[in-house]
Amino acid sequence: MFDSRQMFIEYTFTMDDGKVLQYKINFERPRPNLLNKEDYPQWTELDFHQCSNCPLETKSHSHCPAAIDAKEIILGFREILSCSAADVRVKTPEREYIKRSDAQTGLRALIGFVMATSACPLLSKMRGMAHYHLPFASLDEIVFRVTSSYLLTQYYIHQDGGVADLELNGLKKFYEEMQTLNYDFLQRIRAASEADSNLDVLSTLFSISALLSLRLEPHLEKLKPLFVDKNMTNNTKK
Repeated sequence: MFDSRQMFIEYTFTMDDGKVLQYKINFERPRPNLLNKEDYPQWTELDFHQCSNCPLETKSHSHCPAAIDAKEIILGFREILSCSAADVRVKTPEREYIKRSDAQTGLRALIGFVMATSACPLLSKMRGMAHYHLPFASLDEIVFRVTSSYLLTQYYIHQDGGVADLELNGLKKFYEEMQTLNYDFLQRIRAASEADSNLDVLSTLFSISALLSLRLEPHLEKLKPLFVDKNMTNNTKK
């Protein structure tokens, strides 16, 4: 049986000026729902620019789960510009990835993993995909991964006697929710940022979710030749 308690992802950013930022993120990060407000920045509190579609209530949750998890990363990068070059090394339980890139590219991958594995009830829908974390993914890879992950979920729903959504209506609705969440969460980041890297990263996440929620079909059509034999399609239409 899969035990996510033993899983972690390690990101190491080596900047050209010699500065090294390292983050070891456990897949499971349990913590109480009510925290001491004196121990955390105000911008992490739940009612500070709370996402308009957030189902949590302040009487049961004092802080935003995603903000608490992202806090150290955001504060660590707030003095680093997004255009700063870095060697980014990502260590997963199965393999390592190394990429020479701007800080924004690596930070976007790290923030994406942290938010997907947070206790946020909306973002937690991506936990299955986060287990097979792929840093530095291209847009085509993101489309492939989120669609495959969603269809696998539908398979399990069908196996349990439910009705599978093969039209991907639920996936489109999910990314509409992500569009709202990313935009609202960006307001939190603005309060914590002293440089532009965090703003750029969340803006990019917002752009991707908006693109998928509004134009998913064109991206799926682009991938179709990789998975569908033309002759098989023509025979089916006869």
